[in-house]
Amino acid sequence: MTTLITGGTGFVGLALAEALRRRDERVILLATAPPRGELWQRFGDEDVTFVRGDVMDPVIVRDVMNNFEVDRLVHAAAITPDADRERREAARIFDVNVSGTMHVVAQALRMSAMRRVIVLSSVAVYGFADPGPGGAYDEASSGPAPVSLYGISKLAAEQGALRLAALTGGVVHVVRLGPVFGPWEYATGLRDNLSPHRQLLDAAVQGKEAVLPRSMQADWLYSRDAGDALAALTTKEALAHPVYNVGGSRMSDAAEWCRLLDRRFPGFAWRVAEPGEAATVTYGLPRDRAPLAVNRLCSEIGPFASRSLADAALDMMEFLDGQDRSGTGGNSNETS
Repeated sequence: MTTLITGGTGFVGLALAEALRRRDERVILLATAPPRGELWQRFGDEDVTFVRGDVMDPVIVRDVMNNFEVDRLVHAAAITPDADRERREAARIFDVNVSGTMHVVAQALRMSAMRRVIVLSSVAVYGFADPGPGGAYDEASSGPAPVSLYGISKLAAEQGALRLAALTGGVVHVVRLGPVFGPWEYATGLRDNLSPHRQLLDAAVQGKEAVLPRSMQADWLYSRDAGDALAALTTKEALAHPVYNVGGSRMSDAAEWCRLLDRRFPGFAWRVAEPGEAATVTYGLPRDRAPLAVNRLCSEIGPFASRSLADAALDMMEFLDGQDRSGTGGNSNETS
């Protein structure tokens, strides 16, 4: 089986590719640029292929699906902007996040061999709406109420993709991801802010003091766990619902992450900003958001919870130690 991941050289795309390779799936990564060389070294096999291309080009999308005999699609390509980019590039954000989704999904639904189409979305579609009596955003009962252009564009992409499926008699599934951190994260130019966890790790490595805007509690989702959940949904024979949440299932915060980093980097200086003080860690949300309910996800793939923050820290340090040793060359297939 062959899975095409658009935006595949980004954070979540690489985590999903790693999980799919553990299942012996062939993976095609479509993106405008390859990942850093040391990340390519993580794969190093002929069953992961990078293709340079833009989701705004329907011809490239069609050719990739045909030439590689793709039978599963995970559409992850998107711009994740901060407020400054929202002001500067509102039209481009909608072009890529909405029109790009329409190009990709429309082509996938024309493919007779296509067995699964998944569009990645975000917890941002819920905005800061009331999560309801259970205290978590539920796919069936929590109404989307996005406030950022990113959330608005992702909701429009969801609805457009599902409408295309209804018009063509095809099937599309939407996956709303919670806040993600962990291995494979790097600056791509399409995500304006790295996760607080990565920003804090970089500060610890560089010996800089980190000032948090607040403790930033959320259902933080470890990237490798996100990849595993997405791989399970991608490869499952049949799915019962059109929309799935994938969140961390347990709450943690950036202050706890700082305490874990201090064990690896003794003397790491961090603190929460005083009132009126500027933070050195950028976090786009003005306040914390409720978690995602994952009951529907668990009904499909079995019990799921992102690993504890302590276990995530150990795994991430091992990943980065291996990355540091891997050099800068790449040896996965590449076409353009």
